[in-house]
Amino acid sequence: MRLLSQIIDDLVSGERPSHEECYKALQVYRFMLNADHRLYREELMKEKRDPEWIRKKKAETSFNMYKGALSSSPDEWLGRR
Repeated sequence: MRLLSQIIDDLVSGERPSHEECYKALQVYRFMLNADHRLYREELMKEKRDPEWIRKKKAETSFNMYKGALSSSPDEWLGRR
């Protein structure tokens, strides 16, 4: 299967990735959205914010998660070779 970034590039350029590619890409994005949303919600609900260095580390982790997903195939990223 192609890299997630290649599937997304096709969508942006008006091409049609296969149904399987779209389905698996959506699974990856759903997982990442849930992970980021959980962390974001936790931060918003806290009475006292985390120190800046922890917030920066969480932002870096989120960035690296998306970067890693875009440079892998959805199957590889989801652990389904």
